[in-house]
Amino acid sequence: MAHSLPKYKENNKDVKIMVKGIYHLAAGMVARQRNLEVIANNLANASTVGFKEERVAFRNTLNSSSSISRNPVTAGEKFVVASRGTQNAHQQGTLKQTENPLDLAIVGDGYFVVETENGPAYTRDGRFQLNAEGELVNLNGYRVLTTGGPIQIPEGNLKISSDGELILKAYDSPIEQVLDRFLVVTFENPSSLQPGRDGLLFTQQRPFELDQARLQVGYLEESNVDMVSQMIEMIEVSKMYEASAKAVQTSDNILGKAVNEVGKAR
Repeated sequence: MAHSLPKYKENNKDVKIMVKGIYHLAAGMVARQRNLEVIANNLANASTVGFKEERVAFRNTLNSSSSISRNPVTAGEKFVVASRGTQNAHQQGTLKQTENPLDLAIVGDGYFVVETENGPAYTRDGRFQLNAEGELVNLNGYRVLTTGGPIQIPEGNLKISSDGELILKAYDSPIEQVLDRFLVVTFENPSSLQPGRDGLLFTQQRPFELDQARLQVGYLEESNVDMVSQMIEMIEVSKMYEASAKAVQTSDNILGKAVNEVGKAR
């Protein structure tokens, strides 16, 4: 009996290491599954105006069991990978000419602001129009904000300048009147903007107004998704996910044997 006790303790330690290894693998699988979902969403929105590619932000946690060479699950795995949310890639997309006078593209930094039931939301999608009341809205009917708030456009010839001024010329007058200017904002940390409904972005950050925003009138900004790189990444992540799944299955078989040995040792 005295000779079997050390073996029991040794086997029990191996079981604990094995269970910990399975948790590490599972955490990595969850992170990679989330990565696959984000990549699929990027590919689905590759032709969406103003869409910004999402990327999963990962954190690496030191694997305390990696130094134990007897553990076949975590041996060689120095870090455990886990997801800590997503971030947007804010590189400029290609500008495409539409010749629609109410289509706008922001050149460089900045976001248009629209009014929603949940507060202000932000977008690079500049497909605007006038509703039945003459209000300036986006395609989803949300009112677009100018520096003075929502705006109702009187009848006349409306044109928009490259710095975002809304200029109206009444039908019966040669005089042009500056009604207001588009509100274009930026943020201290644009990567924290989170995608929400209707393709809009939301954040708790305080926006900063851009006084010298540059707009291209009659243009729209296309998605900045690189389809080739996204397809390559999807293949790579899928392979890593499959490898982790096989490792979990292998470790489960080994764990079963280890548990049986602990039972015999006792």
